[in-house]
Amino acid sequence: MPAKHVRFASVSTAYPAGVPSLSHSVSSVPSSSGPHTPPFYTSKLPASHHGYSRPKHTRSQSYPIPIRVHNLLAYSHHPPINYDVSLSTSTITTSYRAISTNSFSEPAVYPPVSSLVIQISHLAWPISVQASFNGQYVTVNDVFSAVHRSLRTNATSSEYRAIPSKKDAEKVRMAYEMRYRRLRERHAYEAEKQQGMKRVDFLKGHTRFMGLSTSSHTGVWVLHLS
Repeated sequence: MPAKHVRFASVSTAYPAGVPSLSHSVSSVPSSSGPHTPPFYTSKLPASHHGYSRPKHTRSQSYPIPIRVHNLLAYSHHPPINYDVSLSTSTITTSYRAISTNSFSEPAVYPPVSSLVIQISHLAWPISVQASFNGQYVTVNDVFSAVHRSLRTNATSSEYRAIPSKKDAEKVRMAYEMRYRRLRERHAYEAEKQQGMKRVDFLKGHTRFMGLSTSSHTGVWVLHLS
């Protein structure tokens, strides 16, 4: 039986991703919270925002408030966003009629930050997210775009060889094959195959976006996938 081969591209390839096309009206989005207790910061009272709950106190004074992730990004067993991270962000859909494209331009976390880091369990590559919408704060769309761009980066042969078990390596190889074989158009199929294995294949098929939760490190968020 002939041996199976995995291709590795000579250059790193990543594709730009844009804001998904959602046409629903703006309203509140169901709130969800992550499994960890968020760190606290000293800040002024936040302004009212579509993606965040209103604070209980109204006095204008400094006091500790938790950093909160936007509801579209919050970890949940039933996230409001339907997204396969192996695909372009243009494939994002939602079953909630209240979500609009404006929500994707809102701060990813509150208080807003100019950068943050996302870590995926069992993957060695942290994902750095920088503010791109206005240069001031990371938006919801910045997070989705950075995740997609990072996971589309080519893996190297040494990274593949570093997989701890043959069983896991086979699962990664199968994920790579399934990714290009799902393309129906011949030229797209061949182009995707020729580009070789990518970091997304190391997820071994667990590519459904489930949201972000806090980690034990300030500024670092954990991306959950299923």
